[in-house]
Parts: sequence; C-alpha cells; structure tokens
Amino acid sequence: MSLAEHNLLVVDKDDDFVSAAKELFEGRLPVARSIEEASQTIESGELRMLLLGPSYSNEESMEQVRSLHNQDPVLVLMMVAESVTADLLRYAMRAGVSDVIESPLDETKIEAAIEQFAHDVLKRRNVASRTSREPDRTERGQLITVTSAKGGSGKTVMATNVALLLNRLPDKKVVLVDADLQFGDVCLLLQLEPRFTMVNAAHELHQLDSEMLDSLLTEHPSGLRVLAAPLEPAFADDITTAGLMQMLDVLQESYDYIVVDTASMLDELILSLIEKADQVLMIVDMDLPSVKNAKLALETLRLLKFSTGNVKLVMNRSNSKARLDNKEIEGALKMEIAAAVPSDASVPNSVNEGRPVVETDPKGKVAKGFESVAALIAGKIPEGAQKSGLFGRK
Repeated sequence: MSLAEHNLLVVDKDDDFVSAAKELFEGRLPVARSIEEASQTIESGELRMLLLGPSYSNEESMEQVRSLHNQDPVLVLMMVAESVTADLLRYAMRAGVSDVIESPLDETKIEAAIEQFAHDVLKRRNVASRTSREPDRTERGQLITVTSAKGGSGKTVMATNVALLLNRLPDKKVVLVDADLQFGDVCLLLQLEPRFTMVNAAHELHQLDSEMLDSLLTEHPSGLRVLAAPLEPAFADDITTAGLMQMLDVLQESYDYIVVDTASMLDELILSLIEKADQVLMIVDMDLPSVKNAKLALETLRLLKFSTGNVKLVMNRSNSKARLDNKEIEGALKMEIAAAVPSDASVPNSVNEGRPVVETDPKGKVAKGFESVAALIAGKIPEGAQKSGLFGRK
C-alpha cells in the first residue's frame, strides 16, 4: 500500500504494533516513537495524517494527543485501540481525534479510513489561507428556526421535510442544522450516518470558514446538506451558544436557507436562535398541553422584549380527533395560524423508513401541508415551479 500521497506518520512506542504496521505498509512506513518526536515531524509541514497506536488510546494520554492537534489543527488524527468504547470516543474527540479504529489494524480498515479522509477532510489543508471558490454573495442566507414548546410535536419531522422541499427550489442551496444538542434525530430521520458533527466544527472555531465547514457537513442523496448534532449527549458540552452562532454566520455566507431544528425547551441557546432567525416556525400540536406550552413560550418572549413579528404559527396534526377550535387557539396565542399539516399514517411509516414523507408520498395531503409551510418561507413560488406542484424536483 502506497502512502506517499497521504503523508501519514505512525506514532507508537510499542514494538509489536510498529512491526505489524510496517508489515502492513510493506516497510515504507514513517514512524515516530513518541509524541515529542511526532511534534518535531509536524513542524516540517508535510504531514496530513497521524495514526496513533494503542499506547495512546487511554485517558491519561489525551492531553499529549491534544497538544498535537493544537500544534496543527487541520492535521487529521486517527487512533487505533484494542477496544473502541464510548468513553474513549468521547476523550478522543475532545482531544481532536477524528476517528478511532479497532485493532487489529488491517489493510481494509486503514484504506477505508484514508479514502474517507481523502475525500472529506484532506481538502481542509491550509483552508484558512485559501480564497473560497464560492461566488461572492450579495445577500446572507435566511435563517429559519423551527421550535416547539412541547416534545413530541413533530418539530423534527417538520424541519426535515421543509428543508427537503426548499432544497428543490431552483438555484437554492439549503443546509439543515440539528441544534438539539443532546438528542438530535435529524440524521436518524434522514437515514444518514454522519462522520463529522458540529463537535468537529467547535474544535475548529479559531479558523472556521465556509470551505472548512462544508467539509464537515453530511450530504443527503437529495443534495440537502446537514450539520449533525453531537453523537452522544455528553458531547453537547463542547458546543457553546457563541460557537453555534459563529457556525450559523459561516453557513449564511454560502447557503440560501439555513433550517435549524431545536430542542423542546426555552434556554439561552434557543432564545439566541430565535433572536437570530429571519423566520421562526412555532410548531403547535392540536392538544391542550401543546397549546398551553406555546402560550407560555410566546408570553415569555414578549416579556423578554423579543419581537414575535417573524414568528409563524404552524399547526401539526391539524385533523386530529382531539382537535381544538382554531379561533380559540389563535385567541389564546394572540397569533393567527399561518399553515397547517394534517396527520396521516404515512408520517410514522416514513420515520421508520428513514425517508421523509415528501419523498415517500409526494402527492399526499401531508406533503401538501409541508409545501404550505415551505411556501411561508420561500414566499411567492415562480409559475414554472407550480406546474408540477409548488415544489417541483430539481
């Protein structure tokens, strides 16, 4: 296996691991026996990847590993471990490690890792000094925050389907951001397995730009891009409100619509996302607890002197048997219902399949409801797009 084009250095002090690695790479493997020696090699500026052996796959070694990441933040760090545990992944990610590979190391594993990083990460090299290849944009993208004051209201289903519809508009770039930092389900609903999440972006804030952030997004087959939530609740601590706001600023430079899914709460992060948004979709289910929570949330915003002029009330499961009177709801919330999405068995089926209903049943009544929500955001739809429905495929 040739490594010349990958500029990879193996770092480990264990003779058996180094011997096995040399055999795997036909003896042409550059090796460092210590973190200090690896640091000296990094100074040459020719490395792209470091493969850290099992000697460093423990919590005690993570500060040393972090020092390598800090020395060259765009250097890809991979680690080999006897056993890949949740704790090890947590420590490694916080130290700047991009991937942990379970031993024994073999050609298939290392080739898969190299291929993945060659496509998704290596383009980040010296990205801070490059000029973005995107054309200059005269306008910043629209930020749409999707929120709800009660869990189980269908907020994430709404965000994913609406984002997919916006992505079908001609010449529009759309990114979906999963800001439910502890229990985000966007990737689950889209059947995506993100290799990178916003935790990786949080580690690069000091030099984050459009090109670098693009390399950390996960692409859906439709072309929709996703900034994934942390893979485990504990990783949420790595994301600060200021850090996420910076990521959104960067995304607004190159995307037309940034749809942000949120957790069902009203904390500092959610308030910041509401304040920053160009439009806010407030999702309310057709039951009394949901309406009550929405009333409390809106009253809180008003008390905090937040403008609610950009908040649009969206009723979900509008044909529910427990349906309340629309006029009573509008009176209680002091806001008109802007759009409604009915309930249908196609929605839970689409969730279980990992394919949003606008793909599985594009002509159904639920998809039409989602189209009405997308139209709230996109404004008037060009006549040409209406001939095959509000949102024809690209």
